[in-house]
Amino acid sequence: MLNGHVVIGLFVPMLREYLQNDLYRAVASRCAEYGYKLFVYNSANDFKFDDKYSRGEAAICNYVDYDVIDGLIINGEMVKDQRLLTDMITKARQHDVFTVCVDKYIEGCCNIEFNYHSAFEAIVRHILEKHGCKVINVMAGQKGNSFSEERVDCVRRVMAEHGMKLDEKRIQYGEFWTAPTLMAMEEFAKSGMEMPEVFICCNDSMAMAVCGWLKSHGYAVPDDVLVTGFDGMFEEQFHIPRLTTAKQDNELAGTKSVDMVAAHIEGRRTDSFSIIDHRVVYSHSCGCRRIDYREASGLIFPLFDMMSEDNANNVFLFELDDKVSVSTGLMELSSNVMEYSSVYGWHYYALCLNDNFMNISDDRKGNNSGGMDDARLVLCERLDGIATPPYCGKRPVKIYEAAERYNILLFWPVHFQDLNVGYGVCALSNGGDGFTKNDDMRRFSMYARHLNHALEVVSSQSVMKKVIDRLQTLYKKDHTGLLNRNGFYTTIKERLDSALEEGFRTYLVIISMDMDGLKTINDNYGHAEGDVAINAIAAALKSVWGDEELCARFGGDEFTIASICSADPQDRGIEITAKIKEHLQRFNDTSGKPYKVRGSYGIWFEQITDGLDVDMLIKHADDLMYKEKSTHTESRYSRQ
Repeated sequence: MLNGHVVIGLFVPMLREYLQNDLYRAVASRCAEYGYKLFVYNSANDFKFDDKYSRGEAAICNYVDYDVIDGLIINGEMVKDQRLLTDMITKARQHDVFTVCVDKYIEGCCNIEFNYHSAFEAIVRHILEKHGCKVINVMAGQKGNSFSEERVDCVRRVMAEHGMKLDEKRIQYGEFWTAPTLMAMEEFAKSGMEMPEVFICCNDSMAMAVCGWLKSHGYAVPDDVLVTGFDGMFEEQFHIPRLTTAKQDNELAGTKSVDMVAAHIEGRRTDSFSIIDHRVVYSHSCGCRRIDYREASGLIFPLFDMMSEDNANNVFLFELDDKVSVSTGLMELSSNVMEYSSVYGWHYYALCLNDNFMNISDDRKGNNSGGMDDARLVLCERLDGIATPPYCGKRPVKIYEAAERYNILLFWPVHFQDLNVGYGVCALSNGGDGFTKNDDMRRFSMYARHLNHALEVVSSQSVMKKVIDRLQTLYKKDHTGLLNRNGFYTTIKERLDSALEEGFRTYLVIISMDMDGLKTINDNYGHAEGDVAINAIAAALKSVWGDEELCARFGGDEFTIASICSADPQDRGIEITAKIKEHLQRFNDTSGKPYKVRGSYGIWFEQITDGLDVDMLIKHADDLMYKEKSTHTESRYSRQ
């Protein structure tokens, strides 16, 4: 319990869909009557396909807070991945959380199922007994689909009871969707069979498609042909003619599921199984209601309002994409996310992300690990208009305060394809608790997807910046950390231009250095030791690399140091060379190596003027260096 409050968890994928939304609203209303708090866990799909996006959405299962909730209601039919369903129920049992499964029987849970059979049978009997139809076409779903086959068998059985036989040639397969249904209708038209008296369709999508096809081919529904549907789709209420159909009673299922949890909590006996009948509606498409086309005008305005609101929301969401995706730094990102969440009127809002989400790259494998108790970056949190800047913690600090104040918290996953990045949470109201209604799930689902995309762009840009910085480093430096030839010439040009702009009398000092005896070290001790020696030279050069110096390795054993100075340039060259020699001497004294790391040096300088030839200075320094190098003997490189 949450400070004495009973908390119900509701796991309902695809809340944007009208049937799931009906279930949510019924559960929310019933919880409010009991005084319960409701934690809703939502995903954007039903996990039917094992693709990256589905695996990312499945991360919402990690955030079901079994330590807080007292009961869990799951819309089982909407969880197509049995592994997810089994995992949630197993965890609920481990935490002694009472579980109710709706629309799918699960052993060990309280189960609420819908009686699809009786409602479909009632429609078939209505067609045969009320309307006396004898020539019947059945628009089935996919071949082999259990729901489809059961409904076709129902037509066969009821027709047999009435002394009739279903003509198997009159079974069409619309696969539950519009396009296949239209194809099936075209095939039927080519068959030359007479038009039936009725098309009994196994769902509303196919029934509306059949109505459309009939109208386009000169047939009137219901005057020429009757049509029936099933499922009571949201879109059906805007269809003319309105369908004779049946709708599962999610309102009753939601109410009963909360009642079951309440009975368990209060120690009362509760049924472990309940069957709920569909609600059958006899309407225009079978002729039981007269079509009044004046009704159409009453349907147009709600549709127009929905379209206008959706268009405005789409514009807003593209603005969110643009603003959030170009955020630089956590503070700006937090501010932009907060700005574009406030429009929806959520009383509480928090976005909790993995603390390394800005460093996610393609070489990280997708995973759904991580849960409520993991360390998080709370990118933003707002309660009653008061926002909190980003901070780190296991959970948002005000989440339980929000849960105390408001009845409904909605959780959703934040992910980049199959990579679990965190979760979001907001406080909702269905209008029955005295607060402003703000639970439009259709628009919420679009918001969550756009936000995920914008955050992924931010993360990708962060990673890309690091990659570009790395490439630029590789472009200018070699593996020792010194500038390479390209890096040297690019940087020295910038330094010389800057010196000229300042207008002071300055000099460019070039020190050419060759490592003595690299071949001897490689030949006698191996190339690995040669690399040690080269890195020792690089470390010595880095020790003198300051704001006025540049140190580069031109390749092999060739090194160049450049210094811009306003003091005596000869002294500056000697000073830098002495420091390098001292650093190498310390290395030789402490390394324990059987060889000594030393070099030959040449110093040249000229006043910085427009058109100064850097290559000529390097050549002069090289000449002096090679002159010194010629005086060195091989014995200098050995400790013998």
